[in-house]
Amino acid sequence: MKTACFSAALAILLLSTTGASAQDRHDPQFNEHDRQVAQNWYTQHQHNAPKGMRSQDRLTPDQEQRLQPGKPLDRELQRRSYSVPRDLKRQLPPAPKQHQYVVVGHHVVLEDSRDHVVRDVVHLHDQHPH
Repeated sequence: MKTACFSAALAILLLSTTGASAQDRHDPQFNEHDRQVAQNWYTQHQHNAPKGMRSQDRLTPDQEQRLQPGKPLDRELQRRSYSVPRDLKRQLPPAPKQHQYVVVGHHVVLEDSRDHVVRDVVHLHDQHPH
């Protein structure tokens, strides 16, 4: 009886510890599959691209320098950010807690929704220059 209770308690402890570490990742990022999904979506939609992904939405070299993981989106880049298209968002994994996907000047960005710190960036135009 004691062994069964101990085993059950140990299993609950392991499950709760494992779940917490997966949810509380300190450095959420896109993986290669996510990057490929975003690239494929853009390739299929680039001729009818939404705001944030159109030719006129491209960033200047100065703006590109400011769009870096670990740095917050400044006010100018926040004004240039748009929601990720719904059909692309459905293909990406759910954003981690308190994070969101946005589009900024031909980039899909994973940002912290509290302080707008960029966690990772998919550069869509690198493989598909105009």
